[in-house]
Amino acid sequence: MVLIEYIPCGDLLGYLRKSRGLNDTYYNNPDIKPETNLTSEQLMKFAWQVADGMSHLSSKKIIHRDLAARNVLVGEGEKCKVTDFGMARNVEQDDIYTRKSRGRLPVKWTAYEALLYRVYTTQSDVWSYGVLLYEIFTVGGSPYPDTNARLIADKIQEGYRMPKPRHVDNKLYEIMMKCWEEEPSNRPTFEKLRKTMKDMERNHKMYVNLSQYDTKLYANITDQE
Repeated sequence: MVLIEYIPCGDLLGYLRKSRGLNDTYYNNPDIKPETNLTSEQLMKFAWQVADGMSHLSSKKIIHRDLAARNVLVGEGEKCKVTDFGMARNVEQDDIYTRKSRGRLPVKWTAYEALLYRVYTTQSDVWSYGVLLYEIFTVGGSPYPDTNARLIADKIQEGYRMPKPRHVDNKLYEIMMKCWEEEPSNRPTFEKLRKTMKDMERNHKMYVNLSQYDTKLYANITDQE
């Protein structure tokens, strides 16, 4: 027997999407009615809580390797909890993990060096966190919309990064871009991200203007790995 905590609101991706009337392809509980029209403050809180959880994981030398909104659960009081450690690795010895086997990868969330060279560090998770920020602040939008997953590695190698959503402030977008730096050491640490997102949460209206949110741009909810 395994006893685990009951998380009433399901996964973050579904929670975001259902808040604007879309179907959740991951979790369905007819008794749970998600809050509609999430505020910029709630979105910033989600971002901070995930950074807080990942800061703890990185301090324990654990690489998640599959950080995405679908792998964050939303509990009581909209508390976000990082979950699904099926791909996680403990790297206590040398802070690096090299994938030997050929398996399916969540390409749109996988870091440059992991896609090209199969090398993972905590800073690879930081890249994924940048993609998760995109998911949060597009209220469940799909990363690299209308882009075939097979082309993403080449596009990233050529320097392509997802463009700034028009309702997102430049400073918030700059954090995403820092997470997507080609050189892992140039990316912020999760501890720095935790502090930054907490500070930004206090001034949430400066960074996300949902009155400019374009629902049509983020209507496609198909996930391509």
